Amino acid sequence: MAEQNHEYEKVIDYIRNQIEAENLTINSKLPTERAIAEELSISRNSTREALRILEHMGILKSIHGSGNYLTDNISMQMSEMLRYMILLKSISKLDICHFRRDMEKTVCRVVMKSEISEDELDKISDILNSESDKYDEVERDRLFHYSLIYATNNKLWICFMEAIMDIYREWIDEVLSNADSDTKKLLKEVHNSIFSSIKERDMAKCEASIDKHYDIIERELFMR
Repeated sequence: MAEQNHEYEKVIDYIRNQIEAENLTINSKLPTERAIAEELSISRNSTREALRILEHMGILKSIHGSGNYLTDNISMQMSEMLRYMILLKSISKLDICHFRRDMEKTVCRVVMKSEISEDELDKISDILNSESDKYDEVERDRLFHYSLIYATNNKLWICFMEAIMDIYREWIDEVLSNADSDTKKLLKEVHNSIFSSIKERDMAKCEASIDKHYDIIERELFMR
């Protein structure tokens, strides 16, 4: 067993070294299991197990009949980990909601400090103010919040927030789908308030608007 664990680590180190040497980049096809096993002088079972673990981590993607490819789908694996934590009651839905609220404030603060382009502002404005036949309420909300995250231009923020939002979206989509017209109208007003505060670089107004937004969502989510 100790030897098998050592072999498993050899594969992890091998993949890492190939990435560091830039022999592997995103979407690169990995050598076959046989080739890796022969190069490292280890068993194919150990190689297969290591590749399976890397796939579960979101580092590799296995395509049947084609092979293994390097990917950067780590945020999806992070969201799966959070789902298990919720199932195991290590964290709660309310924990996720509170964390999401605070992270949105930080995202907006980062966006305010950055040089957000007029094109980006126009795109967000179009999302908020376009005709209802272009986006339904669920899609409009999703695009608005994702646009704020992408406006940070920080890949770590984007990866981490995508993982959180992947879970959070499941709940908020249900809330929006079942919300009455008054709630939808109020959320639209709050979205516009968040957006205007970003353009004005008014963080106090932004935080108050975000709190109002998540107060509405949590009320609908936990008090129905």
